[in-house]
Amino acid sequence: MRFIIPTILLIISVASFVMFSNPSYQRIKQLRAQSAEYESALTNSRKLQEERDTLGQRYNAIPQTSLDRLNKMIPDTADNIRLIIDIQRMAQTYGLTLSSIKYDATGGAVGTSNAPANPAAPANDYGTFSLEFSVAATYDNFLKLIKDMESSLRLVDIQSINFTADTSSANSGRTIYTIKLNTYWLKS
Repeated sequence: MRFIIPTILLIISVASFVMFSNPSYQRIKQLRAQSAEYESALTNSRKLQEERDTLGQRYNAIPQTSLDRLNKMIPDTADNIRLIIDIQRMAQTYGLTLSSIKYDATGGAVGTSNAPANPAAPANDYGTFSLEFSVAATYDNFLKLIKDMESSLRLVDIQSINFTADTSSANSGRTIYTIKLNTYWLKS
């Protein structure tokens, strides 16, 4: 009898540990592990917020004139009309007028199919705008126009220049230059 009460108490304590304490202990271990994951995620979130704030401050420190110049250099839209107007303005300073303006904002060459050569090629973060125009000019004025386009903030790749003699009597001494060029814009 002396051993029966301690044995019963021992059995009850083992049973209560197995039935109540151990499941609670296992649940507490799971919650601690989950809490550690949440703490890690929260720490990462704070670091990202700090980085975002730092980058925001650096961006806000850039003068607006520099941002405007950058947006002109690589705009976030094709902005084909503004490009044509800018080139026309450059040409007007030398008494020239653009004619036979053709453009293709899909990225292919003007007047050609836009089917990609390699359909598995990755998409770019930028778009290409192709422009073709003609201008009747003397050689000196044409060079000045090209120099102005070169020094313009807008990125322009001249793909080809063709020329023919202007046979009209009104433009004697001039040559008709046909320019094909590409410019770029950032995709959103």
